[in-house]
Parts: sequence; C-alpha cells; structure tokens
Amino acid sequence: MFTKDFYPTPKTVIDEMLFSIDIIGKTVLEPSAGKGNIVDYLKEYGAKEVIACEVNNDLAKIVSGKCRLLANDFLTVQATEISHVDLIVMNPPFSADENHILHAWEIAPDGCTIVSLCNDNTVDMPYNSKQRKIVELVNTYGRKEYLGDCFSDAERKTGVNVACIWLYKPKTGDDEFADYFSLTDDEEQYFQEGIIKYDYVHDIVNRYVCAIKLWDKVIPLSQEINKLTKPISEYGIKFGAYETGKSNYNEISRETYKKELQKSAWERIFSDMNMDKYVTSGVKATINKFVEQQVHVPFTVRNIYKMIEIIVCTHGNRINQVIVDAFETICKYSFKDNCTGGEHWKTNSDYIVNRKFIVPYICERRSWREQNLVGLNYNSSIYIDDIIKALCYISGTNYDVCTPLNVFANRLQIEWGKWYEWGFFRIRGYKKGTMHFEFVDEKVWEQFNRRVAEIKGWRLPETSNSTKKARKKSTDLTNERI
Repeated sequence: MFTKDFYPTPKTVIDEMLFSIDIIGKTVLEPSAGKGNIVDYLKEYGAKEVIACEVNNDLAKIVSGKCRLLANDFLTVQATEISHVDLIVMNPPFSADENHILHAWEIAPDGCTIVSLCNDNTVDMPYNSKQRKIVELVNTYGRKEYLGDCFSDAERKTGVNVACIWLYKPKTGDDEFADYFSLTDDEEQYFQEGIIKYDYVHDIVNRYVCAIKLWDKVIPLSQEINKLTKPISEYGIKFGAYETGKSNYNEISRETYKKELQKSAWERIFSDMNMDKYVTSGVKATINKFVEQQVHVPFTVRNIYKMIEIIVCTHGNRINQVIVDAFETICKYSFKDNCTGGEHWKTNSDYIVNRKFIVPYICERRSWREQNLVGLNYNSSIYIDDIIKALCYISGTNYDVCTPLNVFANRLQIEWGKWYEWGFFRIRGYKKGTMHFEFVDEKVWEQFNRRVAEIKGWRLPETSNSTKKARKKSTDLTNERI
C-alpha cells in the first residue's frame, strides 16, 4: 500500500527542476524515489550513476530494479555514504520537506548541487526555525522558483502549491577554487574556435577568484583597524565591505559578496556574447531565464564552456523559433491581405505570407507641431525588429548593418501616405495607425515562406495558386505606386 505522501513527479515538473542543470556523466542521489520517475529521467538524460532511497517497501522493490538502493530511510544516510555524489534531486514528502532538505544540505559533499521540490509555504511563509534556515540557505547559496499547482494534472493529483529550490554547496579551504581553471584539450580547442576566446574567459575567472581570495586578507585587517580606532575615532570612518547605493550601508558577508560577484561575472559573460541581437523578443525570454539560473552556478572556466556549448548546440532551434515568431507576428493580424491561407491557415499546406502585409498599431503622430510626420509606437516596432532578425538569418545579412525602423523614420522624417525603401521592405504609414510593408526582393520573400514551410512541415509547390495570387497582388501594388 502506498503512503499518503506518494506523489509521482510529472516529467514536465522534472524538466523545470533540471532546466540548465548538467546531469551528463554525474552521480546522482534521489532520496525519495517513489516508483522512480526522477530516476528514469536521470538515466535517460545521461547520468553516470543513480542511487536512491525509498522508505515504502513496495515502492523500494520497484526502484531497486532501476538503480542501486542506498537505504530505505534517507534521514539515516550519512555523509560518508554519499561523498562521491555530484547532484541530489528530490521530491520529498511535503509533510516533512524541511527535514529532508536540511539533511541533504548537511550530508552533501562540498561542490554538490541540491534540487528539491517543497510546499511553497516552506520558503514563502516560514514559521519555524528549520524553514527559516532553508530560506537563509536559498538566499545565500541558491535560488527558488514558484511552480504553482503543478500536480493538478499529475498521475496522483494534489492542489498544493509547489516551489522548487536549487542549492549549490560550495567547496571550502584549499579545494574552494581547485577546479576553476581546468579544461580538457577538446574544451580548450573549442574556446579557440568559439564565440568567446579562452584567454578572455580565463582572465574574468581569474579576477573573480583573486577578488575572493583577497577578501580573506582584507576583511580581517579591516576588522582589526576598526577595533583599534573605535575608542579614538570621532569621524565615523569604518573599514569593511558594504553595499553601495544603499542608504543604510549594510555590511555584507563573504558569502553574499561571493554570490553577488559571481552573478555579476556571469552577466558580463552573457553580455559579451551579445545574444540580444540574434533572437526575437519571444526567444529572449527563454534565454533570460537561462541566464538568471546560471548566475548561481560556480563561475569556473569549465562551467562557462558548458554554458556556451548549450547555447551553441541549441542555436539552430533558436533560429527556427526566431523565423516562426516573425512569421506568426505577421499572421496574427486579421488583415485579409496579409496571407493567402485564410482564417484556418494553420492547416493549409499552401499557405504563404503575401509579399505585401499590414501591421496595425505601429504608427502615431510624432507631435502636434509635426502632424505631417510619421511617429512610431516603440513597443509595436519591436515586433518589426523581430521580423528583421529572421530575414537576416535567411538572407545571410549582417544584422549590425540594419537600421532600426524607429531610427530610420526619425532620421528621414517620413511623411504619411508616402512609400519609402527601408532594408528588406518598402513601407508606408497611415494616420489610422497601420503601416504597409512590401518585400523589396522577391527571392527573400520566397525564401522566408519556404523556410517556414520546412520548419512547420508544410509542403509548398514551386508554383502554387497562393504564390501566383501573391505575385499578382505585388504587381498590382507596383502599378499603383507608378
């Protein structure tokens, strides 16, 4: 008979738990394995070894057929038994989740990452010393994310709101920075050929490591100076580390300094990769989530290499998403001239975007003094920038040479109802807020439609009724301008 705390973890939840966590080649402990959903996931996605605990005898028999069973009761496991573990992933019984999380932190080896689900009240409204200790650990060594009612459609349902916490137990002493600069020959070669050079990454990591080491020298000296001068200082001068920009100048701890410096260093790496110009606003949200999660990961050369590898390896998928985002941006507007597929275009294999299309809510009056000039709504013009990024990919154009639409409109001072050539398009703004776009190059227009068709699995013939129809509209439009 299964226990009241048996709630198998859905795959979608495990995806959230292990998003951006590298499990390939890792030794992983699952402390409350149930029937083994997390165990199955870890093995499928490349863990070197999975060991588990499960207190229920019936479930333990199931799990023992999938991996090595370390013990029944996780709370009896000692640190020496898991000294080789790289990662702990768990969905503990919510009736005692704080006990399991604190025990995992206590026995986990230095350098281990702990990922755990819990009742969101445990980290949101802590009411006892154990829960407050977990909140302190999260604030200092990790992060949390509220997943909401994510078990409402699970194999066994519950209405409890769930949170996930990630804790990174640092190495200490002489081992704290032991592996910060290690790389295999293949990894070093990747840096030489990659988008960020090894020397640059090595320099940033070295600055981070040296700053933390100097902390251990500077802060004791600061404390000694403060102690010596306290009886004789009248000017309120005090040495130490304080948060800048804060009115109360709170003194910060070594762990806080290390975490904030690490976060800043990760953000610098992502900033220097200049990912923003290669993705649409939709794809950017996914990358931003990835960045936010990486800032808590130890700032080692190898981790930076792994992070860049993940981004590069998924680059093709992101390009496809950029193109589809641009396509659907055009399609979402209910203008009959935007497409040939009609209302039910998603099931129409002969669907294409017309060479001319219309975007609403983009134009506005620049000012009451310049009523004859077209102004642009900034938020709406972002969608147009997404389309330009997609066309740059398809045509091999350098995005850096493309002038943003709002810059072009302001610089040229475009007027209502007149055609202007801008990048891939001819454009014309109307006072009702719409702007008409027409592809300048027919080949780019066709490449765009065909690339979307490939991604979505549609089949477009060389010469379709849709293509003929769209070309005719384009010819009529050209005659209209002439």
